[in-house]
Amino acid sequence: MKTKNQQPNKKITSKIANNIWKLKIYYIFNSLAFFLPIIVLFWQDNGLNMTQIMLLQSIYAITIVIIEVPTGYFADIYGRNKTLTIAAVFTFIGMLIYSIGFNFFHFLIAEIIWGIGCSLLSGTDSALLYDTLKDLKKESQYKKIMGNAMFYRMLSMGFANVVGGFIGAINFRWTFYALLPFLFILIPITTSIQEPSRHKLIIKKGYTQELFKIVKQSLVDNYKLRWLMIYSGIIFAFNQSVLWFYQPYMSLSGIDVFYFGFVFASFQIVAAISSKYAHKIEERLGRKYSLVMLFVLVSVSYLLMSNFVYLFSFSFAFIQQFIRSFRRVIISDYVNQEIKSNIRATVLSVENLVGKVIYAIIAPIMGWIADVYSLLQALTVLGITVFVIGGIFIIVLYKNKVL
Repeated sequence: MKTKNQQPNKKITSKIANNIWKLKIYYIFNSLAFFLPIIVLFWQDNGLNMTQIMLLQSIYAITIVIIEVPTGYFADIYGRNKTLTIAAVFTFIGMLIYSIGFNFFHFLIAEIIWGIGCSLLSGTDSALLYDTLKDLKKESQYKKIMGNAMFYRMLSMGFANVVGGFIGAINFRWTFYALLPFLFILIPITTSIQEPSRHKLIIKKGYTQELFKIVKQSLVDNYKLRWLMIYSGIIFAFNQSVLWFYQPYMSLSGIDVFYFGFVFASFQIVAAISSKYAHKIEERLGRKYSLVMLFVLVSVSYLLMSNFVYLFSFSFAFIQQFIRSFRRVIISDYVNQEIKSNIRATVLSVENLVGKVIYAIIAPIMGWIADVYSLLQALTVLGITVFVIGGIFIIVLYKNKVL
């Protein structure tokens, strides 16, 4: 009898353990952004100006802001595996519309659908991984496993950037076609993911009240969690704002468009290495210095880019790629330690929402500064602003005993 009782447990454990490699595949396939090195050129080729480009990104961010927390709550109620499947469907449809779109309106629809898919994924993946490890009694390995997953994700992005550069040299639109099969494959993969156990499911009645209660717990009642998430959002927003400046900046520094893919690939390699060794760096530095390092390095990278423009000045952006992965791995672990399993995806969605709100505010302003003044002045403003705001929040974190 004992053997019979143990056998199903072993099967369940094996299915739960399979979540880890399936999530890695999700990260890899969902990160094959063949279009990334040429997307600004693609937009311009289809008649968009920089104002419209930045408006697209603002609407994308606003879409995520509106539905970020509800989708995390959806994952907590109906399951992380179902949520990931729906996310896969939306991202596939969004990319399909992009691949056949020809104007601002088409791309706007694609961005909104893509944003919904990203919102469904955001927070859900981290919550599923953490609870999977908790079922396996390996939650202490979260930073290491998440770091490795991000490592493979960034390597796949680097590969896709190089390939995308070659494809884009022939036809910009083909870079979108190339991604469609990989996104489609993610749909059956996500349906096979095993839902990890949770200690207590959220009651489905009183959805709105329960949702606001969780948001209140995250941003009001738990002061450590509140300031940690706001600081994380600030770093994300300021670090992300430069993304749409990379291509015009590389043109300004004298790099031929043919090499854009290689430069973007080098960004992903740096981010991948950062992900893989983030847990070791954090263990050596400790929480205080890890958090302080974030805003300092982001600020320094912008000031270097704005003051030293030459053929290889894109290498200053390596600092931003390091921060991009290091922040995701480390702060998500800090946040996970502060929250309960049954509301994990919702709270992680709140964290991502905070970052998107700040980004939605910053991006259009930086785009306006770049248009009215210059790209280099926009970078200088970013560097000074993040240093001042980041320094203020470090003091706040210290006073609230987060450091």
